[in-house]
Amino acid sequence: MPDPDDVLHERLRAMLDRTEAPPAHLVDAAKQSLVWRTVDAELAELVADSAGDPAAALRAHDAPHLLTFAAGDTVVVLEVGHDDQLRRVIGQIISPAAAHVEVRHSGGVISADADADGRFRASAVPPGPISVSCRFDEPGRAPIVTSWVAI
Repeated sequence: MPDPDDVLHERLRAMLDRTEAPPAHLVDAAKQSLVWRTVDAELAELVADSAGDPAAALRAHDAPHLLTFAAGDTVVVLEVGHDDQLRRVIGQIISPAAAHVEVRHSGGVISADADADGRFRASAVPPGPISVSCRFDEPGRAPIVTSWVAI
């Protein structure tokens, strides 16, 4: 008598072989739902964006893009620069502490560690929307996650 688990696996495999791949927009929506993994994190809202500054039109095209996010007493400042077709994100956590940082983008996640002064760096970030998540080493300090912003 065949193992019931093997029979179930074979039925599932046959069913999946007969179905089509999900539409791209559904896959994108599923990826975006992963944001709920950080539901316990405090949302850091965008409070300053150098691209919206009236003087932005006068700056050089390759000048760094500065973004500032705030959540309670914690501020995250990002400087986004260009490396060929990719972006370089240099960050500073004000109200500094060592933290594990994730720069989330449409293609995945780039991890970095912020030092005790709150400084971190992520290279080879593709252009498009990003969000930064900071999980602090300090016990009892709530993690923060920035709103999504296009770079």
